Order: sequence, then C-alpha cells, then structure tokens
Amino acid sequence: LLLGHEEIDPRRIFVLGHSLGGMLIPRIGQDHSEIAGLIVLAGLARPLEDVILEQLQYLGRLSENQTAEGRAQMEAMRQGAERVKTLELSDSAGTDWIIGAPAGYWLDLRGYDPPAVAARLSQPMLILQGERDYQVTMEDFRRWQEGLRNKPGVRLKSYPGLNHLFIAGEGKSLPAEYAIPGHISTEVIDDIAAWINRP
Repeated sequence: LLLGHEEIDPRRIFVLGHSLGGMLIPRIGQDHSEIAGLIVLAGLARPLEDVILEQLQYLGRLSENQTAEGRAQMEAMRQGAERVKTLELSDSAGTDWIIGAPAGYWLDLRGYDPPAVAARLSQPMLILQGERDYQVTMEDFRRWQEGLRNKPGVRLKSYPGLNHLFIAGEGKSLPAEYAIPGHISTEVIDDIAAWINRP
C-alpha cells in the first residue's frame, strides 16, 4: 500500500513488528525485498506453543497458592502444546481450535525459524529486546544473536530495565505493571530513529 502512495518515498519504507509481529518480520522481509529495513521488537525466536507454556509456568511460579483453576489451565495448555507438536497435515481441514487457533495456523508456523529466515535476507535489521520481558525472553534474544552473529547490516541491542512493552520498571516483570500508564523508553525510540536515519 505504501509503495503505491505518491507521497511516500518507496526507497524509505521500514517495517517494525512487536512480539508476534516481530516473529513474522523475517517472513515479511522475505516476501517484500523492496523494504528498506526491518525492525524486530521482542520478537519470538522459538516455537510459539513452547513460549506460551513457558509464560504460564512463569506466572504460576509467581503465585504462592496456585488455584485449582490455574493448575487446570496449565494442564490444558500443556496438552494443547503437545497436540500442536503432533498435528498432521490432514488436521488442517479440521474445525477444532488448539490454544486459541485452528490447526492450520499451527501447521503454518511449524518449522518456521525466524533467525534462520532473517539470515538469508538482504535488508538491514534492527533487533531490540527488553531484559525484564517474561513473555519473549532473553533466550529468544540469544537465538537472534546466534542466528545473525556474522551477518552484516544487523544491529542487536537489549535494555536492562525494560519489560515486554519496552517500558521501564524494577524487579521481576509482573502482569499488573501492564495496567500502569507509561511510555516506551525514549532510548528505544531514539535508537530506532537513529538506525533508520543512519547514513
């Protein structure tokens, strides 16, 4: 759409994705080589079903007295993740939803390795990560680092005090902090702007 807009310079289009959007940035870059640059904020680098289960386990550990409902939800998620791993191509026609999505969604993501796809792209990339993020963790960031270690045109940076929303906080990141009004760190915004405007 932007490529066809007369007031947009088609040589200066950058695409930024956050979280699941960040995970899909390499696919977008693969399909659109004309994009000038790709930006990943807290992008998953591991199978989504594993990350969702890990998130629930993290939240379960925060609660001293996990409820029966919480334990049941954890077990349902574990079973859902196992089901995702065993899906067959023939399951894509089914109408059952697994962990909130149809089988076709999970089959489409199977085998997708964002850093590996990113390593084959020609566009420059900026990959940013909050170190207090419990949803997309430093394990994901390490995978981006490993997969793009020697690739020119890639910059990776993590921020010690930032959570999944790139908002500053202290201590363990908790879901409750998402309800507190805040702003994305100016350092992150400045880093993105400087990278886009680099010579």
